[in-house]
Amino acid sequence: MSVNKFNYKALFIVSNTAQIEMLKRIIMYLEDFNIKFVNTEIFSILPEMEDYLGKYKLDYVNMDNWSMKSVQKILSSENPDIIVTGHDQSPMDILFIKTANEQGLPSLTVQDGLLAAVRFVNETVNNKVEYFYKMTLRLCKLFFNPYRPFKYKISRLRFEFKYGRDYSYTYGRGESTKIALFGDNTRNMLISEGVPAEKLVVTGSSKFDDLIEFKDPIKKRMLKEKYGVPVEKKVVLVLTSWFVEAGIWTAEDRRFFVTEIAKACSDLMDVQLVFKLHAPHENEENYHEILKDYPISPLIFNSESLHELICISDVVVSVSSTAALEAMALNKPVLIVNMDNGSKIFKDSGALFIEKTDPFESALEKLLYHTNDIVDLDKAHEFVFDQAYKIDGNASGRISDLIRSMVSK
Repeated sequence: MSVNKFNYKALFIVSNTAQIEMLKRIIMYLEDFNIKFVNTEIFSILPEMEDYLGKYKLDYVNMDNWSMKSVQKILSSENPDIIVTGHDQSPMDILFIKTANEQGLPSLTVQDGLLAAVRFVNETVNNKVEYFYKMTLRLCKLFFNPYRPFKYKISRLRFEFKYGRDYSYTYGRGESTKIALFGDNTRNMLISEGVPAEKLVVTGSSKFDDLIEFKDPIKKRMLKEKYGVPVEKKVVLVLTSWFVEAGIWTAEDRRFFVTEIAKACSDLMDVQLVFKLHAPHENEENYHEILKDYPISPLIFNSESLHELICISDVVVSVSSTAALEAMALNKPVLIVNMDNGSKIFKDSGALFIEKTDPFESALEKLLYHTNDIVDLDKAHEFVFDQAYKIDGNASGRISDLIRSMVSK
């Protein structure tokens, strides 16, 4: 056990800015813990990660390399009582959890986003032919991805050959001691896949703890003034994701999605179009280039508060995003566009779910001007509860209680 003025020490392992935002809320409930963040994203967005960690005055250390040796070095020097991760099947999370298990340290994975409704859990991954076929496809896709730096590609290649055979990369199927989950829907899904029930704890998400304050209509008016949006205009907020940068979409897929929304809003004179990009991975210039020919004067935001932007919105558009769930929690009408048979988790959720071949404009008009006829609030509230449990501002406290129970046994 750590010897200092604190009772315990916890390492929070993070690989993106969203995980920092999520986990930092838990710290205030762990006064008797010495907390240190470990940044594993040292190749793609290191400056952005350091900016976030510095902004919140969080004690942190960067990994010096993507390797088991680096993981062992950090655990040896920090001597924690527990490790906390936002994922259990990304390369460095896998190695941290694996090493913690070998050392008898408890590990908690805190769910950091919605899980796909349909997941491909393949128990025959160790079959040699199938394994090498899948690995070859993954690596080809990786090496032809222009958004990933060369050092990342080399490190990922090394990981794949050394450890990839043992992992399916399916969230929730890792080896952490426990997983703190958004809601019962995820718990039931994981149990149906064979994950032991005693490993799964429904806590809700600390991401949603400050949502309550954004239900105030006066706050909406104040935030519209803050962001320069005319009070009388309806706001269509588009929540993007870094699908292109991750190699899931092509640049043409993004162009189609953005163009269809721009065309749909062009004839709606009382609408302000707003884009919230998935910072720091997306480049604002890509959107300006697509939108330059449309007379709609869109606002494009990167690192601004997601909840503030949801607050000022009248309709939220997404493909599949945890942020869309947050919008539904704030009683916002949500339009989900199913691109190329993607995740259908929002189908029958109370959101308006359309295919990419459906007319965007009529869907937006329905949500903007005939909301009560289109949105099933009861279904939406049921969906939010199933996915995110209680949005009562206390999820961070429940997660901290779980952390404390895991180290005090």
